[in-house]
Amino acid sequence: MFNHRVIEQADASTNLGLMRVVFLWAVLVLLGYGSMVFYSTAPAKSAVTVGKYPSSSSLSKGDGLTLIIFLHPQCPCSIATVSELEGLLARSSLSSRLKVYAVVSSPVGCSQTFVKGAVIDSLSAVKNVQVFIDNDDVESQRFGAKTSGQTLLFDSDGKCLFRGGITAARGEVGANAGVDALRHYLSGGRYLINKTPVFGCSLESSK
Repeated sequence: MFNHRVIEQADASTNLGLMRVVFLWAVLVLLGYGSMVFYSTAPAKSAVTVGKYPSSSSLSKGDGLTLIIFLHPQCPCSIATVSELEGLLARSSLSSRLKVYAVVSSPVGCSQTFVKGAVIDSLSAVKNVQVFIDNDDVESQRFGAKTSGQTLLFDSDGKCLFRGGITAARGEVGANAGVDALRHYLSGGRYLINKTPVFGCSLESSK
């Protein structure tokens, strides 16, 4: 003769155990998702306060505006930054005197293949951009760039008009304050925002 009470208790224990497993799984999923969101939206180090255009720089300042973007060649977030740069230049009313540099990090002791890959390939498709391989990261140090994606805009007198990133999060393509600000500046206007967060890999950690 079956003891129905024992069976019911066993079923209840099984159900309770299953509920606990499901609950723990849900908590882990939420924690993992939260960590991903935090990582993708947490700003990295911005450039130190930028004064005048460094006179010692190998990047010759233009007669008009000079736009400089610093990139880590192995950072996946750099692809989104290049995409935003390409869109910015395509959609803006640009002066013929605008000079644009993409400065690609090549730290001390890196291999010859370090700078090769998707980032360099994507830059080759962007018109009117001079790609500069920054051997020993000399230029990033001169301009105080700390993070891949750091973008600086200087006027003809060498004054820094804008510093920051041009993506809304790590590796994210879409509307963002950095691109909006630069579009105004490149079109000859002014904007309330002259600094935005930078999302990308550390240039310092690549050394």
